[in-house]
Amino acid sequence: MKSLAGEVIEFAKKDFNKKAYFFAALLVIILLIANYEFGLEEHIVRESFSVGKSWWVVPIFYLVIYFAAAIPTLIFRKEFGTLRSPAFYLKSSFFIVLYGFSLGFYKYSDLTFVGLLDTEVVYVTMLISQLKGAVIFFLPVLLMKLTIDKQINGIYGIARHPKHLNAYLMLFVVMVPFLILTSFTGDFLKAYPQFCPWHFEDIFGMSTWEYTVLYELAYALDFVMTELVFRGMLVIGLMAVMGRSAVLPMVALYCTIHFAKPVVEAISSIFGGYILGALAYQTRHIWGGIMVHICIAITMEIMGFVHYYLLKN
Repeated sequence: MKSLAGEVIEFAKKDFNKKAYFFAALLVIILLIANYEFGLEEHIVRESFSVGKSWWVVPIFYLVIYFAAAIPTLIFRKEFGTLRSPAFYLKSSFFIVLYGFSLGFYKYSDLTFVGLLDTEVVYVTMLISQLKGAVIFFLPVLLMKLTIDKQINGIYGIARHPKHLNAYLMLFVVMVPFLILTSFTGDFLKAYPQFCPWHFEDIFGMSTWEYTVLYELAYALDFVMTELVFRGMLVIGLMAVMGRSAVLPMVALYCTIHFAKPVVEAISSIFGGYILGALAYQTRHIWGGIMVHICIAITMEIMGFVHYYLLKN
């Protein structure tokens, strides 16, 4: 734990700029109010799905959020060289558009699955929803790595010889009591578990635990992609262009992807995103973030099951 704290403190000391940090905090507060008081995400992102425009609306929405955070913070830091660099705009836009498209693409829901039960169709669609990011990202990210980003160790933080993994595990253990307490809130019970096995039966002849575990594995893979995008691409991938200044815009964007979740989760993502971003920058890997993220997500799923099956909530 001390090793992780030391890395974050070292990063914060070198990165801190009063004006940039104040602006980033103000922007995130405005976005939180706009979302939870006025339905920002609901009116833009969710409505775009209902009218078939999400494949381009979602990427543009995230681009606007990112550059609304990145450009002013770079100005406050007087990093005009970065602002004049085409690489800053092209690389960040590539990563964000790819991510936004992977979220906004849902044409697979129109597929016809002949011979499947209705519950099996729903189950398969849910699996595809969790796996589509990995499929969409695979080739473009591999090409980017092999051509433009050859100098980066590993694949945007998926690197060998990661540091401080035991400390990351201890960080998760410390968080467990808070996760358990949070699970008793009304917002949590509305949102979790993400997969409700009691709504399914007779899925391809599998037992309940088999199709539940299969879904949770796909769910966990989606968090690998989340870490790859936010700490891998938007921090390690932009490190050569932006340096430490890559972290604050990533945090603002990371907060917005939680806008469909309880407000407590969105707020906690700000601190979690900053800590994981700082650690990714300092250690040049994202394995710790992947481990913590998956452990937290699965713990929340387990608590959802506990509330339904044991506590009858």
